[in-house]
Amino acid sequence: MLSAWAENRVKAMRDMNRLFRESLTGVNPLEERLSPRFEFDKLVTFAGNKKTPIYNWFYYKEGFSRDFVWSALEELAIPKGSLVLDPFCGTGTTLLAAKQAGYDSAGFDILPLGVFVSKVKLAEGYDMGEMEKQIRHIRSLKFGEPENKLVDIRFLDMRKVYSRYARRDIPFFMEEIFKVEDEKIRDFMLLALISIVGQASNVKKDGGVLRIVRKKHLPPVRYLFHNKLKRMFKDLKKAGPTPKVSCNVNVGDARNIDLKNNSVDALITSPPYLNFVDYTKLYALELSLLVSSAREMESLRRMSMRSHVTAEYDNSGVGWDGLKPLLSQVLKANPGEDKVPLVVEGYVKDLYTSISEAARVIKPGGHAVYVVSNSALPGITVDIDIMIAEMGGGAWIHR
Repeated sequence: MLSAWAENRVKAMRDMNRLFRESLTGVNPLEERLSPRFEFDKLVTFAGNKKTPIYNWFYYKEGFSRDFVWSALEELAIPKGSLVLDPFCGTGTTLLAAKQAGYDSAGFDILPLGVFVSKVKLAEGYDMGEMEKQIRHIRSLKFGEPENKLVDIRFLDMRKVYSRYARRDIPFFMEEIFKVEDEKIRDFMLLALISIVGQASNVKKDGGVLRIVRKKHLPPVRYLFHNKLKRMFKDLKKAGPTPKVSCNVNVGDARNIDLKNNSVDALITSPPYLNFVDYTKLYALELSLLVSSAREMESLRRMSMRSHVTAEYDNSGVGWDGLKPLLSQVLKANPGEDKVPLVVEGYVKDLYTSISEAARVIKPGGHAVYVVSNSALPGITVDIDIMIAEMGGGAWIHR
């Protein structure tokens, strides 16, 4: 007899199988190559990283798990020492997992927040004695008035976002952190501070937007920051040695990858979804600690991949044969609507450009793994999985 948990799991698998079959249109021949892989259910979310040291230093719900990367590398039999690329590296899960498994890695992201988090996770060779000394010092500091204020986030009222104490404490600790001479220790401490600003605020991430929700009991910045430093330092002390491999992460654009032709063995990534989410807004609190002004944040917003209405739209982008019929369907389902067709066109062009760039840098016989989500737009479902398969076939076959 099955346990209640097992019965529920069997039922869930049956439901997922039914939904998978119902999602097939029978029109595109590529559907015949689709197969359900329900064992990846949890692996393609950030849930698997929540309790994993170092990976959980920054909560990034859009990411996938370490174990997904390891499963992909094993299933594709990628030889140790190969170069693994993530052109949408987010907070560095692919890069860190590749490093721990003995692979060289390279990552790019257009947002400096993701690149900063990735660099701290990948760093090694800390002076642990100096680190402990600096943590003790910052924990001993009395309350003080900062010289500077937080960067203004124009679409949020900072007086509602933070208590007056948090508006003082966050810049105060930032100024103290920047006095640390050791760059790696300084970045380590700054990541600890960046990672707790959401908990210290009245802001709630609700899907793809930020909402002001008055919280009854906001924990003090000092308490959150000290505890995060303690947990992160404990993780470092427990971390074992990692293989001597090359790891590089830089601010960069997946639509123009700064790598040589045929230089990459495998790609594991997850591009932004077609979900109208502006990640510069969703992570505005964290990003504001790394930029100098609201204008800089707005510039990043315009440069980002065109998956939301506030990106910069023009006629740029590589054409894809399937774009015209897709736009025709979108326009038919959304008569008189301007924004949806605009975003779909920009997103598809950017996605195709990034896949063409991936085809350029990946070696013949190499592998590419994309974690994607199909998009339910008003009146129409866009099958991103099939789209990427079609784009990839064209980009690789005709290069």
